[in-house]
Amino acid sequence: MKVSQHAAKLRLGLIASAACGLVVSAPSLAQDASAGSANAPVDAGEIVVTALKSGSVRLDKVPLAIQAFNGDVLKQRNVRDGADLIQLIPGASQAQEIGAGYRIFSFRGSGAGGPIGDGLIGYYLDDTPFGVPNNQAAPPVQYFDIDRVEVLRGPQGTLYGLGSSAGTIIYHTKNPDLDQVTYAGELELSKSAEASDPNYRGAAAISFPLVPGKLGLRVSGGYDRRAGVADIYSGAPTGTPRERDANHVTSKDVQAVLLWKPDELTSVRTRFWYFATDQKYLNVINSLDPPFAAFQGDVVGFDKRRAWYASNTLEREFGAVTLTNATSYQKSLPGGFQVGLNLGAPLGTGVLINGGDARNFVNELRVATSDAGPLKGVAGVFYQNARSLYTFSLTFPAFGLNGQTITKTENAAVFSEVSYELFGGKLVPLVGLRYFKDRREADSISNGVRVQSQARPDALTWRANLAFNPSSDWMLFFNAGTGFRSGILQSQAQADAVIADGVPSGISLTPDQLRNLEVGMKGALLDGALRVAVSLYDIKYTNIQSAFNTSIGLAAFANLGDGKAQGIDMEMTWRTPLQGLTLNAIGNVNDSKFTRVRPAFAGADPRISNGLRLLNTPTHNFRLDASYERPIGNATLFATSSATFIGRSRLGDATVNEINPYELYQASIGVRFDRYEVRLFGDNLSDLRGPTSANGPTLLAGPRPRTIGVTFRVNTN
Repeated sequence: MKVSQHAAKLRLGLIASAACGLVVSAPSLAQDASAGSANAPVDAGEIVVTALKSGSVRLDKVPLAIQAFNGDVLKQRNVRDGADLIQLIPGASQAQEIGAGYRIFSFRGSGAGGPIGDGLIGYYLDDTPFGVPNNQAAPPVQYFDIDRVEVLRGPQGTLYGLGSSAGTIIYHTKNPDLDQVTYAGELELSKSAEASDPNYRGAAAISFPLVPGKLGLRVSGGYDRRAGVADIYSGAPTGTPRERDANHVTSKDVQAVLLWKPDELTSVRTRFWYFATDQKYLNVINSLDPPFAAFQGDVVGFDKRRAWYASNTLEREFGAVTLTNATSYQKSLPGGFQVGLNLGAPLGTGVLINGGDARNFVNELRVATSDAGPLKGVAGVFYQNARSLYTFSLTFPAFGLNGQTITKTENAAVFSEVSYELFGGKLVPLVGLRYFKDRREADSISNGVRVQSQARPDALTWRANLAFNPSSDWMLFFNAGTGFRSGILQSQAQADAVIADGVPSGISLTPDQLRNLEVGMKGALLDGALRVAVSLYDIKYTNIQSAFNTSIGLAAFANLGDGKAQGIDMEMTWRTPLQGLTLNAIGNVNDSKFTRVRPAFAGADPRISNGLRLLNTPTHNFRLDASYERPIGNATLFATSSATFIGRSRLGDATVNEINPYELYQASIGVRFDRYEVRLFGDNLSDLRGPTSANGPTLLAGPRPRTIGVTFRVNTN
C-alpha cells in the first residue's frame, strides 16, 4: 500500500495524492560452540550462518558486511520488534512509521526516494521472501521463537534479487526437537509513563517428537498488549479529551513448524504462521509531549494488519551437492488504517482510509555444493506471482475521493554464484550473476475513472568478491555488486502532469539501480576475546524513484536523478578481562548527497537538489551494549545496559524539515537459575519523546515513553 505517499501530505497535496493514488532446514541452525549456559552470550565468531546459500559458514568467515543475532542475544538486548532490531545495525534507520504494524526501514541511504514503490530491503522468513509489490513495509515479526536473524548490508542482487537492492534481513525460526519434548515460555508486565493501564504480554512454545528421530512438531504463539498513551480531542487540544490513553496496540501470532527427516540425506520442513496487529488510532499524532491527537472529530482511528504465511522447504543431498526447493504462499488479509484529518477552512475535518490486501506465491529451486573442496557454488531459478490491492477513501463534508489500484507482478530469475579457494584458502575469488524478467500490470480506478498500465522490466545484476585470509583470525575482503528495483506504475494523468513540469516521466518509471563498492576487514585479537569488523562503502544510486508534487497540485511519481552515499560501518565484541563482562558496539558514519537531480524536479522541490543530503539518512548511528554475568551459588546474576545514538536526518516533508539527533537508553538486571529467569528492565530510561520520525507537523511519531517492567522466562531448549 502507498500509505506513506498520502500520510506525508496533509493539505492539498494529500487530497490530490489520494485522488490519483490509482496507487535451511535442520542443518542450518545457528550453533553455539561453547558448552556453557544456553543463555550465556555467544561469541560472534561461533555463530553459523547460511546467508550464502551454499552451506553453513562461521560468521567471521563470511566476506560480507553481515551480522547475526541468535535468539538469546535478541532477548538479552530486549528486541521485541523491527524498530528495536534496526538499532543494532550500522547504517540502518527507520524511514516511515504509521502504526504499530506499518514501519519502513532503510540501509545506507536507500530511503532517499521516500517510502514508495517496491521494497528496498528484502525480508526473508527462513528460505522465502515476505512482501508484496508496491509495498516497503517490514513484517511485524514476533521475536520470541526466532532462532537467529541474519542481516546483510549492501545490495544482494544475485542471491536475493528483487526487493534486496539495499540489503536483506533473514529471520530463521526454530526447528522442532526430534528426540525429546522441550518447551519455553515468557510472561511480561510493565508500565509506561503517560499510560493509565499496564502493558502485558505472554508467549509459549512446545516441541515434541511425533516419530522419534524422524518427525517432530513445534508450536508457538504469543499475545502482546501495549497500553495507549495518547489522548484524543475532537477539536483543539483544550478541555476534556474525547478519549484518554486511546492508541493501545494488540499483537498476536501463532506458528507451527513440522520437520520430517526420513533419512540422513533428506529433510522436509513445513511452516505456518498467522499474525494480527490491531491498534486503535495511530502512532503518528499531533503532539508527543504530552501525547495527543487533535481535530479528530468523531473519527475513531485504527491500524489493522493481518496475514498468514505458509512455506515448505525440501532439502536433499546428492553426493557433493545439495538440492533445495523452497515454496511459500503469503496472504495479507484486508486491513489498513483510518485517521481524522483537519485541513482547515473550507474543508474542515475529514476521514482518510487506506486499505487493501495482497497475495504472494514464490518458488525457488537451487543446487549448491556441499563438500569440503575448494570449489563452492550455488545456482537456481526463482519464480514469483503476486498481486496487491490498494484502496483509498477521503471524505469531507462537501468533498470526497475514493479509488483503488491493483498491482500484479509475474517474474522469474536465474542466478548463480561460484567461488574457488586458491593457495589453500588464502585467496578466494567469487563471481555471481542474476537475470531477472518481470511482467507488471496496474489497474486503477479513481472516482470512477479507470486507467491501466503495464511494464516489462528486466535486469542483469552481478556481484564480485575477493577474500584474503592472511591467518586463521583475520580476513580482508573487497565486494562489489549491483541492485535493481522495478519501476512504479502510475496513471496517464499523473505522468502528463509531471511531463508538463519539464520532468521526463511516464506511466512506467525507469527502474532505479545502485552500485556498491566495499572493502572490509574482520578479525580477532587477544586470543579471540576481541572481535572487530570494519567496512568502508561507496554507493551510487541511479534514477531514484520519488514522489513528485506537480505544479497543478497533483501528487505523482518521477525519477528524480542520482545520488551517492559513502561511509564506514564498525562492529566490536570484547570479552573483557573482568570475568562475565562483555561489551558490544556498532557504529556508522556516512556522507550522502544528491548528485544529479533533474533541474525541473529541483525547481518543484528545492529540498531535493544537487549537493543536499539524501533524505531519511542519519549522519551517524552508534550503539553500545554491556552485559555482565556472575554465578552466585546455584544461580547466575546478570545485568545489561545499552545506549543508542542517532544522528540528524532530513525528511521528505518540508513542514518538518529534519529529525534532530537523539539518544535512547535501556538497562536490565535479573537472576537465572536452572531453566528459570526473572528480569527487571527499563526501556527509554531518559523518557525521550521525539520525534524520531514524522510525516508532517501533525503526524509525529516517537519511541514509547519510559517503560519499567518485569519478565519471567522458562526454557528447556
